[in-house]
Amino acid sequence: MYPEHIFPNSRLALSVPLLLTLFLGLQVPGQCDLIKLKQGGEIRGKLQRLTPESGEIRIIETLTGGRIAITSQQIEFITNRPLSVEEYESRSKLIADTVEAHLELANWCSENHLTSQRHAELEKVLLLEPDHAKARAALGYTQRDGEWMTRDELMRKNGYIKYKGRYVSTAELELLEKNEADLAEERKWAKKVKLWLTLMNSNNAQLQQEGLKNIQAIKDPFAVSALSRQMGKHENYLVRSLLVITLSQITGDKPLRPLAELALTDPVQAIRESALQALSRRDVSQAIVYFIEALKNRSNLIVQRAGEGLGVIGDESVVPELISALITSHTYRIRVPDTTSTYSFGTNGTFGNTGVVLPPEIEAGLLAGRYPNGVIVLPSQQPRVPMRTVSVRHSHQNEAVLSALQEITQQNFGYNQRLWQLWWSSTQNKTGIVPVVQ
Repeated sequence: MYPEHIFPNSRLALSVPLLLTLFLGLQVPGQCDLIKLKQGGEIRGKLQRLTPESGEIRIIETLTGGRIAITSQQIEFITNRPLSVEEYESRSKLIADTVEAHLELANWCSENHLTSQRHAELEKVLLLEPDHAKARAALGYTQRDGEWMTRDELMRKNGYIKYKGRYVSTAELELLEKNEADLAEERKWAKKVKLWLTLMNSNNAQLQQEGLKNIQAIKDPFAVSALSRQMGKHENYLVRSLLVITLSQITGDKPLRPLAELALTDPVQAIRESALQALSRRDVSQAIVYFIEALKNRSNLIVQRAGEGLGVIGDESVVPELISALITSHTYRIRVPDTTSTYSFGTNGTFGNTGVVLPPEIEAGLLAGRYPNGVIVLPSQQPRVPMRTVSVRHSHQNEAVLSALQEITQQNFGYNQRLWQLWWSSTQNKTGIVPVVQ
């Protein structure tokens, strides 16, 4: 019926060179359809509208002017993207892995208004040359005390957070979010909670029970601030566990932030899990924002916990953020012998240059993201030679983030962020021409 070629099911695959040929044959502005095939290939061009005569056959006009017919059963998804994105992907596959080549492509991205792709190329520059000043500046980094930091990281380090586009202290944030009547109510609770915690810490069993009973009975949302401030970082894990139970019985949005902080940062796994379960039983639309923000945390450990949390309490609205956090880069400061060599993670996952290797337990900890960013890790046996501190940047594949994506979407593209982004784009396509054939 059709003069175009129909791919057999058993041999359906397009090579990268063929895709590049299909794309590079036509360089015009506009939009382009991308068909992802179930057996691993891609076809790019302009998808023709379905007609009653076409049945299960989809026709796509390639960027070189040819026409290809494909059965709907062979298609995994279809999405639509600007041609400039297609050209970027083609160029990125062809360039050399050098600082100069990535900088040149980053400039091309800037000229074509491809912001995220430009950032990706600049990040590749930093992998090759971590102290490249122009790339750092373009990505918004500044150098403080020998360490590169973004403006957000610098402000957070100085105790400021962003509120409606400007940086404020945590104390100022509380004032901005509350009126005087609210603050007066919270001050009353601060005195009560402090007194009851003191009773719980006494040597008198009767007073201990009195303090415990009073805290367990709290249900007023205005008590949340005092509870979280005085119990959230308490050295006794039983007190923090009591905080989770107490917050769980308070209605409204006020308990969401402290419960999220416990789920993300508490050192005791049982407390993190109970806080997460408490959140999962509520309307968490307001709490999700704390986990999304944590996906950008400097500590890979917090990123993993955020992914786990979103897998439990998240919905499809968090998919783009999870895709962006599938692979994250983190910086570690490590003491090494003072040589002229450059230190970095090797392709086999080891750290160091020839003749200099960290102890296995240190390497394993870094690779697993167990060390907070900025920590200085000292080798167990320091050689009697001059030492210096170096910054090492390592990219982590975040298993918890991938699990969250799989749980929410029932899809699995592994750590291939590009395929995830293509699939997500296809689900958001409102043109009505996207077939989903299982």
